[in-house]
Amino acid sequence: MRIANGVALAFFVAWAAFQHNDPDALAWAAAYGAAAIHCVLFMLDRFPRPLALAYMALCGVWAAILLGGLIMAGGGAFSETAREAYGLLVCGGWVFALYRKAG
Repeated sequence: MRIANGVALAFFVAWAAFQHNDPDALAWAAAYGAAAIHCVLFMLDRFPRPLALAYMALCGVWAAILLGGLIMAGGGAFSETAREAYGLLVCGGWVFALYRKAG
């Protein structure tokens, strides 16, 4: 789990950094940065379970809103909106895995 978490941490940091040219870069950098912070706190045995629950809920709701809008607009599964929703699901899913392991 330590290696997988380190790899996830590297990806989340990279994804946060790659948001510099996005119109809503701050929101996406914060989303990926929060996942990275959860990874670090897990490594330090200081995983914040209540905060993790809130973050997972936020990711899920945000992804559902994006996917709902995508469906209503008739967008494709590989559009930017879909990729953003998938990113949120990856973030929330990884924090869920950490949540399960930390408990």
